[in-house]
Amino acid sequence: MNIVEMYNQVKEIYQANEYEYRYIGLRFEDKERQLNEICSNSKHNEDREDEREFPSFGSDDYEEMYDLDGTSAWNIETDDFPGFGSNLKGTDLEKECNRHFLTQHCYIVASDRLGSSNVALDENEILIKSAKVIAKIF
Repeated sequence: MNIVEMYNQVKEIYQANEYEYRYIGLRFEDKERQLNEICSNSKHNEDREDEREFPSFGSDDYEEMYDLDGTSAWNIETDDFPGFGSNLKGTDLEKECNRHFLTQHCYIVASDRLGSSNVALDENEILIKSAKVIAKIF
């Protein structure tokens, strides 16, 4: 599946669920999840210079990080290509989607509750409380 096919699938899933859930997001992570699984709150590493610089899940450094008020996800309601931001320049959209992302998995998560944050979130990033996995993309 290439990037265009992936995001077409994401938009179809969004449209099929937009009236069932108030908040729907795209979540990239290494953890293997099951459909209907409720995700735990994300952690925030405010000292990192690069968003890809993140301690390994379960490590002491990971456990010491600040807990956010929900699960971090890309808001798919407002972004054509969540996870890329507005910069698609030089991106080969025909390339297999799993070659573009640093994580093993991509999920669509949803809930009717939005988390709040006293730290700056990335553009189009949202915190979803009690985020439920409603689809697995890869």
